Amino acid sequence: MRDLPPLNALRAFDAAARHLSLTRAASELHVTHGAVSRQVKDLEAFFGRQLFERRPRGLELTSEGRMLAFTAGKMFEDLRHTVRSLRDVRQPGIITVSTVPSLAARWLVPRLAAFQERWPGREIRVGTTKQLVNFSRDQVDVALRYGRGGWRGVHYERLFSPREFPVCAPALLSGEKSLRQPVDLQNFTLIHDMGFGNWAQWLAAAGAKQVDVPRGLVLQDMNVVLQAAIEGQGVALASLPLVYADLRAGRLVRPFTVDIPVELSFYIVCESGREHSPELQPFLEWLRREAAVVETDGGAAT
Repeated sequence: MRDLPPLNALRAFDAAARHLSLTRAASELHVTHGAVSRQVKDLEAFFGRQLFERRPRGLELTSEGRMLAFTAGKMFEDLRHTVRSLRDVRQPGIITVSTVPSLAARWLVPRLAAFQERWPGREIRVGTTKQLVNFSRDQVDVALRYGRGGWRGVHYERLFSPREFPVCAPALLSGEKSLRQPVDLQNFTLIHDMGFGNWAQWLAAAGAKQVDVPRGLVLQDMNVVLQAAIEGQGVALASLPLVYADLRAGRLVRPFTVDIPVELSFYIVCESGREHSPELQPFLEWLRREAAVVETDGGAAT
C-alpha cells in the first residue's frame, strides 16, 4: 500500500472540503464535477473510509473527513506560502499584504479599488495564510493578523476589537419555527468554526444555557461558515468586520442584539519602523480609516 494518496485526489478533496460542494470545487480547479467526484471517491477508497456524508443540501464532512481536511488544508497552505516566497521579489511601488482568508475576502479586497483610485501608483498584492509571517524571509510588507498581539520584534497595532454575535439568513426569522428569542436556537443548527468555540459563552450571556452547544455543523474556514449561514443552513457566530457587507446587503441578519467580547483581535503588523515609511504610511492610514468606518457605522448594519 502506498504511504501517501495521489496529490490530485487530495487537491480535489481539499477544494470540496472548503466549499462543501463538488460543483464549486470543480469550478475552482477548472475541471468537471465528475472529475472531482471520482477523485474524492478514489481518496475514500484509498483510506477505506467515508470522508463526506452526501446530504440533500450538500456535503458534510465525517469525523475522518474533518481530520483530513485540517491536515490537507494546512499542507496546501504551507506549499502555496513557500511557492510565493520563492517567486516573489519585493519591488518599489508594490505593497505585499498577508492576511487570513476570511478578512481578505470579506473586508480587505472589496475595498482595494478605492485605495488604488486614490493612490494609482501603488500596487497591492494580497496573499492569504493563517500562519504568522517572517517579514524578511517572506517578502511581506504588511500583515493583518488575528491574535492576541504581543509579537516581539515587530510593530503591531489593533485594527478591530471584534465582538461576536449570531447571524443567519433572513428566512430563519419567519415561518413556523422562527428565531424570536435565544432559546429558539435549540430548534436550529448551530454552525461552528473549527478551532473557535464561543457558542457556550454567547448562550450564557443571552440566558439560553439549555441550548445544546456540541450539536451542529462544524466547518473549517470562516468563509465557509458564513456561506453556510447565508444559504440558510443554520446560525453562525461572527464578528462585524467579516459580516459588515453581508448585513448591509441583507444577505445576513442579526436575530438578537446580544454580543460578547472575544479574546482575539485583528491587528496591523509590520517590521518595526516601517509603519512610518513613505511607502507604507498611506496604506496604513487608509486601513485605519476603513476600520473606523466599520466600527462607527456598525449599528447601521444590524
